[in-house]
Amino acid sequence: MRVVVFGGTGLVGSHTCKALLACGCAVTSISRGGLRAESQPLLGESWVSQVDWQRADAAEDGAAAKVLEGGVDGVVSCIGSGDLQHASAEAWNGWAWSDKSIRQWRENSEPNLKVVAAAKAAGVRRFAFVGVSSDSERGFGGPNPGLYSGKRAAALAARDAFGAEFTYFGPSAVARRADDPRIKTLNGGLGRGLNAINDFIGEIRSFGPDYTTSTRLAPPVPAADLALAIAACLSGSVAVEESVRASGMTLWTDMSGGSVTCLEREQTEIRDAMRHVDGTAAILELAERARRAELDEAAAAAAAA
Repeated sequence: MRVVVFGGTGLVGSHTCKALLACGCAVTSISRGGLRAESQPLLGESWVSQVDWQRADAAEDGAAAKVLEGGVDGVVSCIGSGDLQHASAEAWNGWAWSDKSIRQWRENSEPNLKVVAAAKAAGVRRFAFVGVSSDSERGFGGPNPGLYSGKRAAALAARDAFGAEFTYFGPSAVARRADDPRIKTLNGGLGRGLNAINDFIGEIRSFGPDYTTSTRLAPPVPAADLALAIAACLSGSVAVEESVRASGMTLWTDMSGGSVTCLEREQTEIRDAMRHVDGTAAILELAERARRAELDEAAAAAAAA
C-alpha cells in the first residue's frame, strides 16, 4: 500500500511515517523543507532511509497533484499552523475577523483543500486528517476562529470527498514521548481532581461546561500512539464507526468579497456526522485495538506456519 504523508517531517507526521512503514506501507513524505535535521525529530533512526522524503509546497497550484501521480492508496494530512490553544482578542475586529485570523484561515484551509482535491482526482482510496479535539474547538474556536474554521473546512471537504474512507483524528495536544511529565500529572490525582471540579462547575452553570479549561486539563496523547492509530486506519486493520462530532462556536463564515465575517453571532455549536477519533482517550483506545490486531495477526501467522 502506497501512502503519502503531507507534513511528514513534523512531530505527528514523522511518527506516522514510521508507523506506516511498520504496517508494510511504502511511504512518501511531503513537506516544504524536505528532510532536515532541525525538522526531523527521529532523524537518527534506521527506518528514516526507507521513506521517500520529498520537498513540495501543497499550497502551490498543481504541487499536490504532481506528488500523487503514479497511483497512491492513502493520504494523511498533518498540514496546519498556529497555536491551537492561543486565546486573545486579536483574532477579531468587531464582528469581523482580524488580518491574523484571515491569514490563519488560509494557511490551514487552502493547502489542505488542494490536497483533498488532488487526492480525489488521483483515485486515492483512504484519507486521514489530523485536526483537533472537539473540546479544543469549542473552547478556542471563538478566540481562534481562522485557525479552527480553516481546519474544519478542510476536514469537511475530505469527508465529502472520501465518505466512509475518511477518518478525522482530534488530539487536544500531542507529546513527543510517552513519559512526558504532563501525561503523568494530568492522569494523576491532581489532574483528575481539577477535572472533576471543572465538570461540577460546568453542570451548575447556565451556559454549560468550560471547554477551555477542560482542554488545558486534558493529557496530551503520545505522538507514537496517535501515529499507530492513524496507520491502523489507513492500512485497514481497525475500523472507526461514524458518529456526530460537535465543533466550536462562531465558526460559520463568509469568505466572499475578500473578507471574512461571522454569519451567526449566536451560533453556539455545530454538529457534523463523520468517522472521527476524538480526544486522548479515544486515540489511545484505537491504538490499543491496533496493537491487539497486530498480535492476533502474528498469532495466526505462527499457527499457519
